[in-house]
Amino acid sequence: MNTMEEKTRLPSDAPAEQHKEKFKSKVTVFDVINYSLLTLFGLICIFPVAYVLLLSFASKADYLNANLMVSPWDFNVEAYKYIFGQGRVPRAFGISAIITVGGTLYSMLLTSLGAYAFTRKNIPGLKICFTVILITMFFSGGIIPFYLAVKSMMGLNNLWCLVLPFGINTFNMIILRNFFSQVPESLLESCRMEGASEFRVLFQFVIPLSKAGLATVALWYLVGKWDDWYWPSFFLPTADNLYPLALELRNVLNNMAGETPVDPNIGLDGTKLFSQGQNAAMIVVSITPILLIYPFLQKYFVKGVMIGSVKE
Repeated sequence: MNTMEEKTRLPSDAPAEQHKEKFKSKVTVFDVINYSLLTLFGLICIFPVAYVLLLSFASKADYLNANLMVSPWDFNVEAYKYIFGQGRVPRAFGISAIITVGGTLYSMLLTSLGAYAFTRKNIPGLKICFTVILITMFFSGGIIPFYLAVKSMMGLNNLWCLVLPFGINTFNMIILRNFFSQVPESLLESCRMEGASEFRVLFQFVIPLSKAGLATVALWYLVGKWDDWYWPSFFLPTADNLYPLALELRNVLNNMAGETPVDPNIGLDGTKLFSQGQNAAMIVVSITPILLIYPFLQKYFVKGVMIGSVKE
C-alpha cells in the first residue's frame, strides 16, 4: 500500500519539484545585486519622509539631545496643536481642497473635450491646430505677459485666477488623446449610426473605456494643484486669507529660516526648536491627502503611464 501511495503521489509532486529547481536556477548574482540596490534606493526615499514624520511628533528633549531616531516612541502632538490652533492652517487646507477638487474637475472636462476633438480625423485643419498647440509645450509667452493677461481679465486676490487660466495642460491632453485613440473606431461609428451625438459618444462610451488614462491625468492635475504655491504668490499678493496650504507652508518655512520670527515670546532656542516641529507637522499635513489618494489610483496610474504614453 505504501508503495502504491508513493507512486500515486509522484506525478503530482514531480511538477512542484521541477518548479522549485527551475526557480532556484533563475536566481542569479545580478538579481541579488539588483534587488539589493532597489531596496537601498527605497530606504533612501523613505528616510526623509520617516524623519519628517518623527520630527513632527518629537519632544523638545529628543530634539535637543539629537536622539530623534533612537527613541521615536516618545511622541507628543504639540506642533499639531499649535498649527491647527492658529486657524490659518485649517482655512488654508480648505482653500487648497476647493482649488484642487474644483480645478481638477474643470481641467479634466476641458482636457477630455480637447483630447477627443483631436482624435477626430475628419475635421479640416486639425493637424495644423495640433501642431500649434504642441509648440506651446516648448515655447510660451512668458510669465509677465501671462500675469498681465490674467490681471486684466480676472483681477487679483480671488480664487478664480487660480483655476480658470490653468484649464488645460498640453502634455496631459496628449496623453489622454492617445488613450482615446485606442477606443475602436467601429464601436464609435456604430454608436453614431444609432443616433448618438458626439457628446454622448464621449461621455458614455469613450470616457468609461479610458479609466486608466483619466486616473493618470487626474492624479497629475491633483498633485500639481495641491502643491502649487508659485502662482498663488503672484495672484494673491495681499489676500492672505485666501492662501492655499502650499503657500502657507512656504511662509512657515520662511519663518524657520529667520525671515519672520514665529513667536518672539518663546525665546531664541525655543523659537528654533518649535519652528522645526511646526514645519515638520505642516509638511505631514500637506502630503497626507496625496498619500491617501494615490493607493486608490495606483493601479490605473501605472497602467496609464505604460499604455497612454505610446500610441500604436
